[in-house]
Amino acid sequence: MLQTVFDFGTLEIFGLEIPLRIYGYGLMLVFGFLCGIYLARWRARRAGENPDFITYCGLLSLVGGIVGSRLAYVIENWDTQFANSPNPLGEMLNVSSGGLIYYGGVVLAVIMVLIYLRAKRLPIRRYLDFLAISLMIGLAFGRAGCTLNGCCYGSLASKDWPLGMKFPMYSKPLFKVDGKENPFSFATQSPSPVYSHQLAKGQIHPHQKLIDQVFFRRTGQIRLVRPREMTAEQIAIAKDSHAHPIKPAQVLGLINALLIAAILMLFFRLRKREGQVFALMVILYPITRFILESVRDDNKHNLLRFELTHNQYTSIFMFIAGIGLWLWLYRLPASAGPVMAQRQCQSNSNQAGTNSHKNKRRK
Repeated sequence: MLQTVFDFGTLEIFGLEIPLRIYGYGLMLVFGFLCGIYLARWRARRAGENPDFITYCGLLSLVGGIVGSRLAYVIENWDTQFANSPNPLGEMLNVSSGGLIYYGGVVLAVIMVLIYLRAKRLPIRRYLDFLAISLMIGLAFGRAGCTLNGCCYGSLASKDWPLGMKFPMYSKPLFKVDGKENPFSFATQSPSPVYSHQLAKGQIHPHQKLIDQVFFRRTGQIRLVRPREMTAEQIAIAKDSHAHPIKPAQVLGLINALLIAAILMLFFRLRKREGQVFALMVILYPITRFILESVRDDNKHNLLRFELTHNQYTSIFMFIAGIGLWLWLYRLPASAGPVMAQRQCQSNSNQAGTNSHKNKRRK
């Protein structure tokens, strides 16, 4: 786990300490955005479309993806995480801590892109096919960010299982340049998501010397000593403290996204109708996401009792929508319309005809 990649310490302004950090989660989102945009622009250029429109679609997707996924997470966890927070707005805006629901981001991003494409009178189905593969590439980088951040974690695994993943109590930055001997980031307020989850469920028992005894005597609840308050002995104990092994849900999600992206890339050349690549993504991803939800432990679920997570319910509706979209495409022409050069020629021809008609009327 590498929650913080670069830690430059803190900046004090008017008595407030502002952490200067570059998070692994945010860095992966940036990489995913750049790679996705590059791939979609390359496909658009090869198909005879203006790649600049892809950049605008990508920016809208980035904004809609982050806002939509965070909004969906806030709505889902309002009662348990945000309602009783002393600073609910700050907690909602703290995207770097994780807590994004992919489906919420996809829905808002697609809506914003559709509005833009419609306003620009561009062939919607063609551009959605360009963006479908990039969505999966972006998701793969997002799951890499989840791995670094420790969110979207899997359920407990047996200690001797070779694929089990261990997350530390506190993550150490890859590069720490604040000059302090403490290997952890001073701005860290809580342990890793996996460790916190297992601590809350009573699955793990931290070393007594790492428990904030004053807080425990006052509230009866366990809170760990924060890194900036640790002694040398506590630091040594914390460095060797890890959560119990869990199933590699984040890595499986990453592999799943890359496999779907590869399938879509192969299918792109075989498609009979424009829009089918996007429709295939809407069909395939919900199937795999429904299965992967059974590996995760951040939402309660029990298939035997028909207790599904919100993502599993969404997967069912999304799969049905994908099948409907696939069938609807057969009611439309195979092509979404002329390419950019043909549209420009047609526009120029229409303009010339209009000018000619005006000249005749003047005569």
